Amino acid sequence: MSVSEFYIACRNGDLAAVQRLLPSLTVFDINRMEPNESTALHAASYYGHHEIVQLLLEAGAIRSTLNMYKMTPADEAATPEIKKLFNRRSAEAQGRYTATAHNSDWAKMAIGRSLKSAAHRLANTTGFGNMNTARERIIKAVELRDAQGMDEINYFLSKGCDTNDTSCLLRAYTAETDFYRRLNIRSAQLNSQGGHPSRDIYVHEWSLAFAAQLSKDPTFEKFYWTGTTYRGMKMTEYDLSLYKNKHVKRIVLNSFLSTSKNREVALAFAASPLPDQFSVLCKYVINQPWSALDLKTVSEYPEEEEVLVVPNMCYNITDLKEGNLIEIELVQGDMTSIMSGFVDKTFTTDLDG
Repeated sequence: MSVSEFYIACRNGDLAAVQRLLPSLTVFDINRMEPNESTALHAASYYGHHEIVQLLLEAGAIRSTLNMYKMTPADEAATPEIKKLFNRRSAEAQGRYTATAHNSDWAKMAIGRSLKSAAHRLANTTGFGNMNTARERIIKAVELRDAQGMDEINYFLSKGCDTNDTSCLLRAYTAETDFYRRLNIRSAQLNSQGGHPSRDIYVHEWSLAFAAQLSKDPTFEKFYWTGTTYRGMKMTEYDLSLYKNKHVKRIVLNSFLSTSKNREVALAFAASPLPDQFSVLCKYVINQPWSALDLKTVSEYPEEEEVLVVPNMCYNITDLKEGNLIEIELVQGDMTSIMSGFVDKTFTTDLDG
């Protein structure tokens, strides 16, 4: 079996041939593992074809694929300039690792009902069960029908089905597509709602199942993580006053949070607020392993050292330091004991008050 015409064009730096072939190829074709256990992106990167590497990445070439030498295309980059092409663009990274305080990833301060609601969701949501179900429910989700980059997401999910590798859900999350953005928006919409949600939401809602899969499926235990991780924020004077309020001690997160083990990564994206905003660095101290996952080994952007924090976790506000950069420390609270009181119970009888 010989290597493909497309691979040869990428290896040889034949830009005209690459441009001619690319429009007719699927994401699966672009990311084909050739008989020599390499991909077109590996070849273009190794042989220093800058423009071809750029074209492939824009067309959905996967950054994290390993060749026969267990190296990614970025590992084999011929020049520093080519290696930089594999980094996430600054504006996109800022959107991933920085938020405004009123953004959807922040819930109301965790008092009374909001804390009980979060514990109830953690206790009662269930995962997809298997990768085939995960792929079907994600691909058919109404919220994702016009989402940018779904061909790439389908590639990850299909590979997960073929290999029964659930880590493909994490790989999909790290990719720079609308998938992670809409997952977070949908999670925040559902997790911030009060009232009495239908049991069907727990059974059929793809965004809740995604969160439950990561925190309850034992195959993810190898990614579970504890320690200190960071995320940037931009706050107004009013936002900041809420965190200074001595009566406010806890928050509950509504959606997933992308954070970094590397303080400098978060700092880079916490800078440059608008005139009426403050730069804030949030320091999260994670002490329950199932509530955060270290994505470095499966990420499309391993240099970011991403730690993914799951929704509906409670954090205690333990410190706030003011200066040119405001720093807020949030230490994870114990949700396990609260969750134990809500397994298989309904909102109508348990969450008042």
